[in-house]
Amino acid sequence: MTANKFLAEVDAPEFGEGFTIRLDMDGMARLESEHGEFDFAQKVQIGLAVLSAKYIRSFLSVALRDDTGTVVKHVPECPLPLEGIARKCLDVFALFRYGKDFETWTADNESRVAEKKAAIENPTKGTKA
Repeated sequence: MTANKFLAEVDAPEFGEGFTIRLDMDGMARLESEHGEFDFAQKVQIGLAVLSAKYIRSFLSVALRDDTGTVVKHVPECPLPLEGIARKCLDVFALFRYGKDFETWTADNESRVAEKKAAIENPTKGTKA
């Protein structure tokens, strides 16, 4: 099985041949129930970015799939260092929510923030006097 980014999926060979990480609506709903519906997205993004074992484990429990595409019943031990797995989880989360991998989404978001900041600092730029 090969990962399909259009399904918010990335390869996870660290767990075995054919393993992928893929988030779906059911998994997202389970994570929201477990961690709080309204602040979940921020908690998960921050938790995965700072390598929180709690969030990595929760995420994998609803998103790690075997070679048949079925969510695994028992999440195997994560390979160390955790950064690679956390990055994959962030990519899956960003693909699911925004349709972009985490790095692209972050860069786009930083660009939008910089544009807004520039507009606030110089509100007349680009207008005729």
